[in-house]
Amino acid sequence: MIFKENSPCFLLFSFFLLLGINNTLTIAGDDKPSIQERASNIFGESVGDDNNGEVYTWGLTAKYKGPGELFPGEGKFKKLFKFLPAVRWYDPQHYYESYKKIEGEFGSAECILCHRVQTPGVVKDWESSKHAKVGKTVDMENPAIVTCDKCHGKDHTKLRMPDYNVCAECHSKDVKEHKSGGPGSHVHSFHLQVIEQAMLINTPAEELHGCVTCHGIAENRCDGCHTRHKFSSAEARKPETCGLCHIGLEHFDYEVYLDSYHGRIYKSECYEWDWDIRLKDWTKPQKAGQKLAPRAPTCAYCHMPNGSHDILEASTEFTYMGSSLVDRGAKKHKGKRDSWIKMCKNCHSARFAKDQMDVMDKQVNLNFAKVREAFEIILDLYEDGILDPMPEGLAPDWQGHQKFSLLPEGETRVYNVSNIERLFFEMSTYGITNLYKAAAHNSSEHTSYSRGGAIPLHRKLIQIKAEASTLRRIARIEKELGIDHIPYDFWSQGEYTDLLKGKNRIKDDVLPKTECLHNDKVKCLSD
Repeated sequence: MIFKENSPCFLLFSFFLLLGINNTLTIAGDDKPSIQERASNIFGESVGDDNNGEVYTWGLTAKYKGPGELFPGEGKFKKLFKFLPAVRWYDPQHYYESYKKIEGEFGSAECILCHRVQTPGVVKDWESSKHAKVGKTVDMENPAIVTCDKCHGKDHTKLRMPDYNVCAECHSKDVKEHKSGGPGSHVHSFHLQVIEQAMLINTPAEELHGCVTCHGIAENRCDGCHTRHKFSSAEARKPETCGLCHIGLEHFDYEVYLDSYHGRIYKSECYEWDWDIRLKDWTKPQKAGQKLAPRAPTCAYCHMPNGSHDILEASTEFTYMGSSLVDRGAKKHKGKRDSWIKMCKNCHSARFAKDQMDVMDKQVNLNFAKVREAFEIILDLYEDGILDPMPEGLAPDWQGHQKFSLLPEGETRVYNVSNIERLFFEMSTYGITNLYKAAAHNSSEHTSYSRGGAIPLHRKLIQIKAEASTLRRIARIEKELGIDHIPYDFWSQGEYTDLLKGKNRIKDDVLPKTECLHNDKVKCLSD
């Protein structure tokens, strides 16, 4: 095989060749050169900071510098973790400050005049919105146009970035419904699910920001669904709006919906439908010549019945997106099941709807048997002390603990953890969740073969058994040879691992529960 000189493949080949023949690259102990020094020796590149604009082959000769500016965290753990400055856009109530230097108070005409040049797209969207036309909500005394100053204020040095409290001045019912939701609702998607319960709480701010973007908008702002400055209700009724966040590895809601019969009807006909018709009017008789109301349910139609902004109003039981088990067809949940059947009766017979939901219950219950089988295998490994590594061989979690990640006192995580625990996490959080999502949306392909279906869950169970078998065989050999295995230090330290917050936590980093930012419907995490 011939590699072009200086190509990545040539450099990689050279790298491993030198590793084999150059003893200076395998020095152990305190005198061992850093990976940057070793890579510099191989590639002939100078070692430098990763933020200076130079090109580094695979980044190996670069040194991590980290963000130059970080914002403090919030709530009980605000001393423990930080945010990138962009959090100001996703939690404006706590972080946004106006930076404008132009002094004075300006009315709407002056705002529009200037911003037609500065941000013309903003003005164009506003002019096509209902805000630009005389109108009235039940919270307004008189009909009016909602101009720039109503949302952002008039003082140019004290401009505000609106959160849902600003929207509540005219839309109090919608915001009240939004704020009334319990665990699993949009109102708890940021301050509870990101800064208190997020899997990434232990990681640097750069990794946490991906969660901040979706979760922050969903909880703190209304323009995640009604994007500014058009603020269109028609836009918010379309699946693509929900699919911006409800997509991907952890929750394939959008994908399984599109691959259901409902989704296929939507994709075939959506351009013919009148999206301005209110959700509660979709099933009403239509007049001749009227543009068609949507004839297949969308996310909003089912999960926000009649336009309610409390998405838990139509929920079944909160199970952390389906990663916990509950039989929703059980007698104790009959009221909620009947409400869903009533929803389906807009297009289907009650018996058809009941049969489909019974299938969902049975599929979910069966596949949790795979989860329990996998967990028992891993729990036995832990109790026998042959996980590799055992918790004490890992860097501390964000709570400062070195405990088994799959028990209540441990930190559920997908990094800085043994491979078999990672496999189980992906099975129980991604796999089983997405099987439930597929079954709930009647996506047969994904309950069987794809996403988190039965076959992918089979695959995870086999991988866990294979890993367990390897660990037990190695442990037996080590016992026969009298070897006392000590975890390798790369499990507990490294350039990235040393950045994890658990390694640097001090006693007073966690504040009392009185510092939690959510309401009494949910509990704060313990120390």
